[in-house]
Formats: sequence, structure tokens, C-alpha cells
Amino acid sequence: MPDYNPDKERWRGNKRWVVHNVKRTRDPDPIVAADKVMKFNKEGRFTVSDEKVAQEIREEYPRDVSVTRVNYSHPSDRGHTYFFTVPELPWKRNNADKDRKQDVQDV
Repeated sequence: MPDYNPDKERWRGNKRWVVHNVKRTRDPDPIVAADKVMKFNKEGRFTVSDEKVAQEIREEYPRDVSVTRVNYSHPSDRGHTYFFTVPELPWKRNNADKDRKQDVQDV
């Protein structure tokens, strides 16, 4: 049985499952599911995008890992980041020129 109601959550877009290592070991053993070897990162977790694979991991390793569903928006849905640049302002330019002239006179 899925852990959500598909009728109410159809609008939410992409979903991912985060697999957390429950054991407090420094280098956890990798998980084998769907004929793939999945390794944990340095924080002790990895993500899965397939619900069946997440369910398989949940059933095979009930005491070793925790599988949590999260909503994951597509990069195009996250908005746009604007980068503004400001040209060098005249008083900044003059101060930089004065500093250079002083350095030349001091030498």
C-alpha cells in the first residue's frame, strides 16, 4: 500500500524518496536493490526516484534504513535567479587612481 493518497497528491509533481542510514556507523554497507548497488554519501543518505525501489528497500532493510518521501520540484519550477552587476562608480575609480599615484610617489 502506498504511503500517500494519489488522488489528493497528484498535483505535487515529482517525488523522491530519501534513504537514511539508521545505524550510526562511519562507513555503512551499501544497499542492493533493483539489481543496483546504492552507496550512502558522507551524511549517510541517498535519494531514489522510483517508488517501487523505495518500497523494496523499505521491505528488505526495515531496521537498517529509514525511507522518507519528499516532494522534489523540477529545476524549471524553482524560479529564476537574477544576477545584477554594477559598473565601477566614478568616485571609486578616482580613489583607486589616487591610491596608485601615492604608491608611485612613495617609491
